[in-house]
Amino acid sequence: MTLRLRVRFCLVAAILATSSLILCALVPSTCLAQRLKPRATSSVSSRSQRMETNDGALPPADEFDDLTLDESALDSRAWLDSDRSAALRERALQIAEERRARWPAFEPVREDRADELGIRRISAGRVTLHTDLPKSRETDTIPDALEAAIPRLCEFFKVDPNRFANLQIDAFLMADVDRFIEYGALEGQPRFLYGYSYGDRIYAKDQKLGYYNRFLLTHELTHTIMHELYGDLRPRWFSEGAAEFLALHAWKPGTKQIEIAMIPESEEATPGFGRLRFIRELVAQGDALALADILAFEPRDFTDVSAYAWSWALVMFLYNSPKYRDVAELLPFWMTAPDPNRLFVDAIGDRWGELEYDWANFITTLDYRYDFEASDVVRAKTREYDDDALRRGIVVEVDSGKGWQNVGVLLEKGRKYRVATAGRFLFYLSSAGKTLEFEAPGATCQYINGAPAGRLFAAVAPNVDGLSFADVYGADRSFAEENQTFRFNAFRGRSSDATRFDSVVDPLYPWKDRFEFRSANLTITPDVDGELYLRVNAASGDLAKNRGKIKVQIKLKE
Repeated sequence: MTLRLRVRFCLVAAILATSSLILCALVPSTCLAQRLKPRATSSVSSRSQRMETNDGALPPADEFDDLTLDESALDSRAWLDSDRSAALRERALQIAEERRARWPAFEPVREDRADELGIRRISAGRVTLHTDLPKSRETDTIPDALEAAIPRLCEFFKVDPNRFANLQIDAFLMADVDRFIEYGALEGQPRFLYGYSYGDRIYAKDQKLGYYNRFLLTHELTHTIMHELYGDLRPRWFSEGAAEFLALHAWKPGTKQIEIAMIPESEEATPGFGRLRFIRELVAQGDALALADILAFEPRDFTDVSAYAWSWALVMFLYNSPKYRDVAELLPFWMTAPDPNRLFVDAIGDRWGELEYDWANFITTLDYRYDFEASDVVRAKTREYDDDALRRGIVVEVDSGKGWQNVGVLLEKGRKYRVATAGRFLFYLSSAGKTLEFEAPGATCQYINGAPAGRLFAAVAPNVDGLSFADVYGADRSFAEENQTFRFNAFRGRSSDATRFDSVVDPLYPWKDRFEFRSANLTITPDVDGELYLRVNAASGDLAKNRGKIKVQIKLKE
């Protein structure tokens, strides 16, 4: 019997007679069908009824159609090849410079009316802040923070900071928008909800929190830098996710030092930034989005905070995961390519099934101080033991300081297995602030991920090695080219009848279908053929503090 699973899906198009919107329904046909369910209602709701807002930093993309990477750039293999990639990157940056030359020339603001309107101007280096907020340390050090952020952004994107030696940024932090219309900073009532980037001007509406005001303006500054460096802000999930990720910061006004691209330490350390908590709530409700849904975000979706939250999570995940960082670092260069999402999908290639598992692991364990290295899914070469060996029992070890671990044993659907543990391990209990001896059931004095801290989990996961996006979502290149009901590049269209891609892939699978050791042993009857994974239940930021390995025996029950 072959236990390597082949997963294929067929794409069924349903055309709604009452609407011009065509939805793609994906129907699983084989073994993973049992693990898939209709996707919960998207947290990005009522897209077709929502006001279409100005979507940031130099909109009409069609003005730059003559300055776009050509079709030859749609070969992801060329981008991943170090020799061939250099020329492609250089061409992308050249196009960005040519686009930059077309940026608008702004009419100067009415500085003569600043005092009358109660607008103060504070400058630091290349940044001038215009604000009607009263004097405070939080507000008045914003220009210093933005000035300090520019070289940090250059460092992140691996760009010579001298490139921005002549950059001049006007930042507008507004409590009363009408004042800034009279000041000449705005031509009329803004259509953005929180912040906006337009050329060398960045805007934010006062959020009543010093950290969050600084965060918003750093977010918009990131858009300006990215747009100048790379020429566009496509795909939208990446540009917004990157701006969110890079704007998470730690600012030290005394030394004028700033750190960016932070993994949130706590809610208190990032006041106003509720993305992490928001995603945890959606995951707990079963409302997580599939990767394909995030890739399909359009500009108008970003009137909903959930679009920012999911985009931030995906970008942070890609940049901090060693397996995907090489692809993440290419994403900015694809902004002027005809189809940046296609390049991303092709670059992941036959690792898409693995990416789905890694993403599911990330969003089901997402927490403050997230430790990407310790939480990474550990894969191992598996063996198909015969029944005699399984009746005698297979002994494996689980590292208490790591996340989900493939222990190398394949289990068959419908058969019963007794999984027993022995011994103790050292577990860091954050509520006690020290390391204690634990056994498999864990301790009910503290709950993590909905279960007692230190409890051993088990999961059976089908092998997804070699699966591409087409295998997982049931859409191949020829289908996409021949049918307008499926497309990756949904970011230029803004009309209410833009086609959408709706998947039924469960983004939380397989880790949400865990088994828990409520005692020292557990009986598992898998409902799929798959590999056995084990992990100790711990907060991601504390995983690496655990010490010791747990011996586990797997026996076939007659």
